[in-house]
Amino acid sequence: MDLGLAGRKAIILGASRGIGRYTAETLIDEGANVAICGRDADRLAQTRDELAARGDVTVHAAPADLADSESTRAFVAGAVEALGGLDILIHNATGQSGQDAEGWQSTFDVDVMAAVHAVEAAQPALEESDAASVIFIGSTASKQWFGRWSSYGPLKGAMRVLANELGQALGRKGIRVNALSPGATLMPGGNWDRTREANPDFYKSVERSIPFGRLGSGEEVARAITFLASPAASWINATHIIVDGGQGKFVD
Repeated sequence: MDLGLAGRKAIILGASRGIGRYTAETLIDEGANVAICGRDADRLAQTRDELAARGDVTVHAAPADLADSESTRAFVAGAVEALGGLDILIHNATGQSGQDAEGWQSTFDVDVMAAVHAVEAAQPALEESDAASVIFIGSTASKQWFGRWSSYGPLKGAMRVLANELGQALGRKGIRVNALSPGATLMPGGNWDRTREANPDFYKSVERSIPFGRLGSGEEVARAITFLASPAASWINATHIIVDGGQGKFVD
């Protein structure tokens, strides 16, 4: 199936590593041009060079502080200019979650408000696209208890609601908006990679909780994001997609 991504223009907020990085790779492999941001300028530059080597596409990279509205808006504006337009906006970044006020504020600023600011900044360009798509990367922590409460799950839940409301409002302007929540995902250097080393018994219990007996991979999540972002998913809007291999014991 042709996803129709060749020549498309995509912004990924938070793509120097993890799921955002895998998504950038998958989009590039489908022929899309991408713009990425991150907080670590050196890592971002290395990621840009590695992504650019994957294909004959445009790869734009610039540092951005997504906790700051002006920085977020400036990055989006610069990315739209560098790409020559915009078809896809993916918000993948997350703040430093916690139980104290600082953790709540960080998660709110980087997860929720950065999504709001980015969509507002990107909307004029997205309205010019014939296949505009916005995706907020959430978490199954917004659907079930994982043994510790923090700002992370509740505010990822807020992003699911935001995706639904924006999908209803912006759908009338030709812009699809959805949320996609990965479950436990094993990536080199990621949280679950560290957990596997530090707490192998707990890690194995999580593996047992998943019907396939393993965690998902970054590539598997990225493929789902890429499909959802593509024109091939043109009738999916204002909803929430779970990509967890059946880990969650709930009905959405």
